[in-house]
Amino acid sequence: MITVSGSGAATAAPDVVRIRLGVTASRPNAATAVADAETAVRRVREALAALGVPAQDASTESLSVQAEEVWTEQQGHRITGFRADHELLVLLRELSGVGRVLGEVLVAGGDDVRLHGVEFGLADDTPLRELARDAAWRDALRRGEQLARLAGRELGAVLTITEGGQPGPGPVARDRMEFAAKAEVDVRPGAVAVEVALTVQWQLG
Repeated sequence: MITVSGSGAATAAPDVVRIRLGVTASRPNAATAVADAETAVRRVREALAALGVPAQDASTESLSVQAEEVWTEQQGHRITGFRADHELLVLLRELSGVGRVLGEVLVAGGDDVRLHGVEFGLADDTPLRELARDAAWRDALRRGEQLARLAGRELGAVLTITEGGQPGPGPVARDRMEFAAKAEVDVRPGAVAVEVALTVQWQLG
């Protein structure tokens, strides 16, 4: 019996981009923090709608309101204000307009908006994962045949195949983003990569 691991990867051009935005408003009281955060979120959503992004593709990921505190030896913990956070996940299905969307949204939201990340990916990575799996199998088979040959044996029947868990697709090259004078951000997607690992066990002939 022989057990061999193989790995394979496949790349493709991305067809979607996920933008993570956060609105954070720190104010003296909770009501003002929430109101100002929601005002900024509304401006962001209005900008997205004007750019043709459907409402369902700009979803809320999280909401929170919390007190901001400081600690001193004289007074202990003291509340200095409140912070309201509203996290948005924006899905764009047209990559050519990513830079404009980012620029317009950041300008519309104002100083309370934060850009937490831009991730290029695939709406469906199944075909790419199948290519990576094919490559992983060829790699495992090549290794197995070599080891069996070195031992003066031949590979027999396959006993088990285990596929290792791999993270979802991500950009191979990190995105380059620069603020320009106009409301647009220079975004350049890299390729999307999927990796698969297989562990194969054979009988030896």
